Amino acid sequence: MVAAISWLPLALYSQVVTFSEPGGFYKESFTLTLSCSNPDAIIHFTTNGNTPTAADPTYDAPLILNESLYSPSHIYTIQSSPDDLWYVPKNIKRCIVIRAAAFTSQGEPIGAVTTNSYFIGALGCDTHGLPVMSLCVDSLDLFDFETGIYVPGAHYDPDNHDFSGNYYQEGREWERPCNVEFYETDNNGINQAAGVRTQGVSTRRFPQKGLKIYARDEYGNKRFKYKFFKDIDLASFKHLKIKSFQGGWIGLGCQDYICGLMARNLDLDCLASRPMVLFLNGEYWGVYFLQEKPDERYLEDHFDADLDRINIISTWGGGYEYGSATSFRALRDWIETHDLASDENYTYVAQQIDISNFIDYQIFEIFSANLDWPANNMRCWQEGDGPWRWIFYDGDACVFRPQNQFDAFANATYTGDGYYPTSAEATLFFRKLMENETFKTRFIRRFNQLMRTSLSYNETKPYYDEIYHLIENEIRHQSERFGNPESLSTWKQKMKRIDKFLEGRVADVNADIFSQLIVENQDIDINEVYYTQQVLHTLIEAEQITKADLLVFDLLGRQVAHASVLLGAGPNNVELPAKINDGIFILKAGDATKRFAVIGE
Repeated sequence: MVAAISWLPLALYSQVVTFSEPGGFYKESFTLTLSCSNPDAIIHFTTNGNTPTAADPTYDAPLILNESLYSPSHIYTIQSSPDDLWYVPKNIKRCIVIRAAAFTSQGEPIGAVTTNSYFIGALGCDTHGLPVMSLCVDSLDLFDFETGIYVPGAHYDPDNHDFSGNYYQEGREWERPCNVEFYETDNNGINQAAGVRTQGVSTRRFPQKGLKIYARDEYGNKRFKYKFFKDIDLASFKHLKIKSFQGGWIGLGCQDYICGLMARNLDLDCLASRPMVLFLNGEYWGVYFLQEKPDERYLEDHFDADLDRINIISTWGGGYEYGSATSFRALRDWIETHDLASDENYTYVAQQIDISNFIDYQIFEIFSANLDWPANNMRCWQEGDGPWRWIFYDGDACVFRPQNQFDAFANATYTGDGYYPTSAEATLFFRKLMENETFKTRFIRRFNQLMRTSLSYNETKPYYDEIYHLIENEIRHQSERFGNPESLSTWKQKMKRIDKFLEGRVADVNADIFSQLIVENQDIDINEVYYTQQVLHTLIEAEQITKADLLVFDLLGRQVAHASVLLGAGPNNVELPAKINDGIFILKAGDATKRFAVIGE
């Protein structure tokens, strides 16, 4: 936003350029009229996303919104990555961006910049049902060698190829002013000035970079006030992430989105997200995911947490994002030096950690087979001296690895000398807690419950189907723009790996845990069994943690249902989804059997 000229009366500086039509989606081209309440004002405008100056074209007649108003800058040809990652497409889609401001006859600005972006179907600007975001940032703020945030620039070190460059610089000094427009397909959304930074770790060096946007008073609005996400009630956000498709491992782009939907059904703090298409200064920038940012404002919004009392930890060693790491480091040191097999010691830790949340966090990271965890992508938080809770985020390396190439439970309990993707430091909390029989039994029971319910293929398959159909028609354009994925057909073929992973994951992860934790078929008693709504419910008593094969037979000895389950010491409520017709049946678990009847199902 252009700064006010101090010697101009405020009334003169408040001259706002009005557009005859707001930005958004339109089927056909049309004529756009610009106006200002001050008849002496001169309107200057740009079409390349830059802030207008008195040197830019003067508005003197209505603008016909056609290809002649496309940005002439071709910023997609400006190198924004090291040579081995750089990709230039043959051509790109465009929208029409008009930025206008009022000036005096002497060329002094007398009003803030007004920005509108137009996505016109007749010109081929179609996002195939996805919402769209248009970011306008002055070109020098993006591409200047010294200060541009989108280029290797002055901070690039050829000897540190992967983690150097202007785009790796952080902090407020590397935030740049921008204008943000977000439009649903019905043109509801926002249009406001904000700040933008790059985001991500290794992905910043890619041509398609992740970004963060910040609402601040100095830009005109302290919040983004819109209900972006259907899954949460919030309609006001301080910070948001713009997560790139290219951040997803193996060219799929959507693993993090799928994991976020699955995590929402667990006792986890997780991030709302949705796919969209991004245009940067009027040029097509591919498929992105608008997402919450797991920072102190997220905690303030979701938990009404006091910003002055929040601590956010980002590494198991006690690195912190916000507040202080003192209490976390003290807890880590205490856990490392105490025997948690002791119920007294376990009780102390259970007062410091939200055990339910921690168990679900470990189960979900193990289930999703996260290749970039636990040594990376860990975040937990507390308010005051309250219990620590864990946030699931960044599932880009999840839900695609074949089981025989990666044992996620072994990864979560590692004790060796390595440092990535796992380390003894990163597994300390979980390993020590698993020494306690109370915790271990609770973990096994929750694991067993989730494998039968929220993480079963019946529950996870719809999330895969959802994102597949949401972005399928946009993948060809994403591929043409960045060469990632290689093609639509390649993407479709690779997506089958996610579906296959989800389909077989319960059996695979059960096998991992069975092989490392369980003594098979100890003393088992079946205390109760009944069948309703295609689910077999049974109460099974186990002498100790064990694996049990549940077998259901009819009276002719034919097997009609089967599952392997994990049982904790003591009573276990087990649910087995199964289609069983009316009749008399026998449930067998270990050496125990019990008859039950199915009537009227």
